[in-house]
Amino acid sequence: MRKNFDSIITYVDYGHIRYNIKTLMKKRNLSKSQMVKRTGLHHQVIERYTNDDITRFDRDILAKICYILDCKLEDIMTYIPPTENDKKDL
Repeated sequence: MRKNFDSIITYVDYGHIRYNIKTLMKKRNLSKSQMVKRTGLHHQVIERYTNDDITRFDRDILAKICYILDCKLEDIMTYIPPTENDKKDL
């Protein structure tokens, strides 16, 4: 006989992080290829960060990006809080 258990994992929206790297690169007239050369990172890594496609950040990569873009961490990352409807679930 199979018992029906409720899931122990619950999804709660705590908001998300948005990367503004592409915008800063445009302001500084830097291409992705130039970022690859200056940071020494793989092209796919730069591609993921500029397309806001990162699920876990790497502090060394962020430090390199900040160094090359001559900016602070808060200039390339923005916290987007959950909407009011999402907060009700907390």
